Amino acid sequence: MLVDAVIEGGGIKAIGLVGAIFEAEKRGYQWNRLAGTSAGSMIAAMLAAGYTASELKDELMNLDYKKFIQKKESKSPFLEQHLT
Repeated sequence: MLVDAVIEGGGIKAIGLVGAIFEAEKRGYQWNRLAGTSAGSMIAAMLAAGYTASELKDELMNLDYKKFIQKKESKSPFLEQHLT
């Protein structure tokens, strides 16, 4: 059965969605249209590219999540030095 899916974000919690995707695949669901936000967009893109739930799990479990941490950079260094 073809279905559409919108996959939510949630950072590291997105790994938990793989279990739902695994169950959907087990029940015979196939993806027609996919969309997602934040981490969910990564999962949606991987599903659209043909990844299975098992492959998603492997990729997400081995991903270095530290690479996604943004270092805070001041947008107003002049103001910041005078306000802090």
